[in-house]
Amino acid sequence: MKINVVCDLQHRGEYKKRFQISERAVYLSADAKLGNVSLDIEEIERNLGCKLDSISLDLCEIASYVYLADKSIPRGGFDNWARDLAFLIPVRNPAKWNAVKQLLRNAIATLTGDRIQLNFVPAKKAHAASGAITAGKQPVKYRASESDCVSLFSGGLDSFASAVYLLDQGRAPLFLSHFASGPLKKLQSRLIDQLRRRYVHGIEHVQYRLTSRRATNPKLALKAKESSHRARSFLFMSFAAAVAAARGISEIHICENGVLALNVPISDARKGSRSTRHAHPLYLQYFSAMITNLYGREFLVTNPFLFWTKGAEAALLKDKGFGSSIKHTVSCWGYPNQTIRFGNSNHCGYCIPCIVRRVSLAASGLEGVDDRYAYEVGARGAGRNEARERNFSDLVYFCRSVSTLPNNKLLYRYPEFFLIEAHQGPVMGTKLAKMVGVYKTFANEVLKFSSTRSLIPVSPRH
Repeated sequence: MKINVVCDLQHRGEYKKRFQISERAVYLSADAKLGNVSLDIEEIERNLGCKLDSISLDLCEIASYVYLADKSIPRGGFDNWARDLAFLIPVRNPAKWNAVKQLLRNAIATLTGDRIQLNFVPAKKAHAASGAITAGKQPVKYRASESDCVSLFSGGLDSFASAVYLLDQGRAPLFLSHFASGPLKKLQSRLIDQLRRRYVHGIEHVQYRLTSRRATNPKLALKAKESSHRARSFLFMSFAAAVAAARGISEIHICENGVLALNVPISDARKGSRSTRHAHPLYLQYFSAMITNLYGREFLVTNPFLFWTKGAEAALLKDKGFGSSIKHTVSCWGYPNQTIRFGNSNHCGYCIPCIVRRVSLAASGLEGVDDRYAYEVGARGAGRNEARERNFSDLVYFCRSVSTLPNNKLLYRYPEFFLIEAHQGPVMGTKLAKMVGVYKTFANEVLKFSSTRSLIPVSPRH
């Protein structure tokens, strides 16, 4: 496989002899002056109050390169969804990365569905644990850790519900947020402020920015050519691992309702990574094993909401007095870049996350506190759009099967329930029953919601 992602300006003469580099390769660099990757490690360290070690620096850079390569290399059509992604990446610890290469490949491939090749080479210079402080910037001031876990905080309903869930149990999470735009940063900060008004003990929140930027070198010009963004979760989890390692924390939470975490494909057209696996148990197991081997100490990566519906999360927020905060959370996959055109709405209304949110809040009696939706799926009257109804139609068809089929026939029709943890063998017993139970509860919510709406007759995609 030819190298088609060359990282950190690595195209030196000696590598031409060892690797075949594609003429259409994407070049990525986090160089502060010349690079096209906006990654400010020093800012993260200042916000965190401690330095990142060399392994964590490698991990953050690798995750950034994987994330931006995923956005820069387009997929083909249905029969050509999977891509060949071959990386040439300079690292400070080549031996350690080569030792976990297979686990790393498995984690990324589970997320993206691509054929992954990783080639690690020694970095040009022996970097210190973190780079020299840029002139005019404040040095890192050490801050002792009072947090007992790291919890990803996106600004969505799930992560906000998880924050309330953990704080209500007396936990002290370090909430970690990624943002690429000002609106998302403000949204995350607003929600954290609402938590701080309720919980008197200190709440630690660290935000980091990772995005592409313009570069003077034409070779480093980047364009977003792929919108599936399957590698985002690897970026989020990698920075969480780096922060946990720096603070001596061993517990990492990624919080997603069971329907979207397990993500059994609702049609044959959505099998494999065509349905996002950002919190899928198989991916989390690979990632947990990878960082445990990489750092040489045990990490626990969990999703506390694996067997919860989104409706149950909303009910938790209502019960704890945060029902009115729901409208400030965002679930839409296109926020903010896609939703900006909708004016007064942060939700498109027709993507799967929007539909799951809408159904769940209706089931919890919380529609009245929700954000408005730019498009009303299943609404009667003019302005119907068959393309925008497709997700809703597929979901209703799937939920009819889940609701009506006996378990043995349901599992025959959707064997993905068995294969949630494919590398460990089929899921059985109580765990399987819980997984099916989450879907049956959700299916009944969807069918109740759809009974009040008018569906465009769209045939299911097998």
